[in-house]
Amino acid sequence: MPRPVVLVPLVSARALACWFLALVAGFLIGSVQANASTIEQITVPSQALGRPIAVSVYRPDEPIPKAGWPVLYLLHGLHGGNRDWALQGSIKETLDRLIETGRIRRMVVVMPDAGNSWYVDSAEVNGPGNYETAMLYDLPQAIEKRYSPHCGRGSRAIAGLSMGGFGALRFAFKRPDRFVAVASLSGAIWQNVPISHGKLLPWTGATSPYFQQLDAETVVSGIDLPPDGAHFGSAFGLPFDARRFNSANVFTLLARQLEAKADLPAIYLTVGDHDSHNLWRGSIALYETLMANQVKVEFRVTDGDHVWSLWRRTIEEALTFIDSKFTLPETAPAMAGAPDNPIFAGGESVVK
Repeated sequence: MPRPVVLVPLVSARALACWFLALVAGFLIGSVQANASTIEQITVPSQALGRPIAVSVYRPDEPIPKAGWPVLYLLHGLHGGNRDWALQGSIKETLDRLIETGRIRRMVVVMPDAGNSWYVDSAEVNGPGNYETAMLYDLPQAIEKRYSPHCGRGSRAIAGLSMGGFGALRFAFKRPDRFVAVASLSGAIWQNVPISHGKLLPWTGATSPYFQQLDAETVVSGIDLPPDGAHFGSAFGLPFDARRFNSANVFTLLARQLEAKADLPAIYLTVGDHDSHNLWRGSIALYETLMANQVKVEFRVTDGDHVWSLWRRTIEEALTFIDSKFTLPETAPAMAGAPDNPIFAGGESVVK
């Protein structure tokens, strides 16, 4: 009995090639869509400021998980704004790439506009406004309700560059119960202005000597003092009130939490070795202070100046550091410990 003849349709090489390319394109499109993201421009109300806050929000283009995403608050520097990280820092492209390659998980990144506020409350001295209260309470209440309804300490972090590095450290040390990690990129960090017996010691700000040559073989560093003059605007009063600065400063807040034996966030510091504002001094001073108190800290000095080309690189390792500290969003209320019921050593007072 003759075997049946099976007719196999002939397919041209060109047709096969087109089918293969279509399959690959579909795979690539699906891959891009799976890792797509959006930066939304929104405003959130602020009772502390009496006006809305402009905010850029990076979010994945997919349904919000039941517990929400981890949230990173990413702060800008002096004379900056909420769009800086997107326009100059390429933050969307960086996050997309790190997420796609599996180096970090999906997260929401919140970039608020804080003007030249130095992230402190200053309404009572006719400064930019009460930005600390706005950023610590008004902003997360609005953002986390929308993107991460069960956000808690384990899924909330903060970072910033220059003035924003100062602000991020301030907030992390002011409320260590709120943040699991903090990163400062070229942070505008200075030690306190010297005060003895309630009086300011002679101080000339940035013109004070930093290095001192003890002898031909020995050089020591001095106190890294903040600059005086217009650098701070009216955030600490006009004229600049050194006592007010000291009270709000990173080193003061850290000392209070160390005394209270608080559980500090994981800390990451990075700065350029050729920073034109000499901000490596403050990062080194903070690193030494943390090490002296046996506090774990990651510290990097990298090749670069006080420029975006540096921050576009250093934000990558900061993001991987922060992501490694995130835990799943918690089910506890997001705003535990509101300003009228602080649970850590967070109150500031101006030394008279």
